[in-house]
Parts: sequence; structure tokens; C-alpha cells
Amino acid sequence: MKKLIFAALASAAACLCVAFAACTETAPSGIEYTVEVSNNIIVAFVAPQSVDEKNLSVKDYFDGLVEAGKLTYEISDGMVESINGQSNSAATMSYWMFYSDLGELDGVAYTDPSYTYDYNGKELGSCNFGLELMPVVGGYTYVAVFDSLA
Repeated sequence: MKKLIFAALASAAACLCVAFAACTETAPSGIEYTVEVSNNIIVAFVAPQSVDEKNLSVKDYFDGLVEAGKLTYEISDGMVESINGQSNSAATMSYWMFYSDLGELDGVAYTDPSYTYDYNGKELGSCNFGLELMPVVGGYTYVAVFDSLA
């Protein structure tokens, strides 16, 4: 099943363009994604009709992008250390931060509305879980932003 998901993600990721371009593609599984990638932001939107991806995590999604050759990332102790060569830096207090508009699902609060990021008029909350535990659900936006806390 995971290989099928990865194949679907790889197909969806094939539309990734250089320098923050976005495109929508329907994977063989019928799941529709819009993805944008640049050096300091990655945005993924899963179309609302994609209903059976609840067992898919953001890490699974990233792994599919890696398989497609569209993304590289490093993770250590559950924390993303770098994406596409852009590494966290304690010296500059710059880190990869993750946001979503998922909010609450099945009684679990997946984001914290106290810390937000505005993307295209959507206010996204800071993710409460790491890549492995953050589910990908249809109709929601997921953003990884390289930002400074200073």
C-alpha cells in the first residue's frame, strides 16, 4: 500500500517546477495535489475529494517527493534538519517550521492557533506534531517555511 502511495505521490510531484511554481496534477490513485517548492517554502494542498489518505503522513508525502527526485531532506530525532540543502542554524536562529489549517481531527489538535503563518489569505497554525505523526488530509494546506526566530 505504501509503495502505491509513493507511486501516486511521485506522479503528483512530477509537476514540481523550479523557483516556486505551482501546478495541479492527479495521481494514478485519483488523489489531486498542488505543490509549490522554493528554497525557503514548500506548500502542499490536497484536494478535498482525496478522502482515503488518512494513513498518509507528511513524512510519507516528503518521501514520495524524494523518490521523484523533487526534494531532499534530512530528519534527526523527529526534527527536520534541512530541506533542499537549506539547514537549520542555531547561530542565526533560522529553522524549518511547519504550519497547516488542519486544526482538529477526531478529537486531536494537530495545530496551535497561537503561532500562525499567513499563506494566500489562509491563517495556518503551527503543527503540534512532527512529520511522522502529522496526517495528510484532503482539503487542507501544509506549509514548511524556513524562517528566523530572531
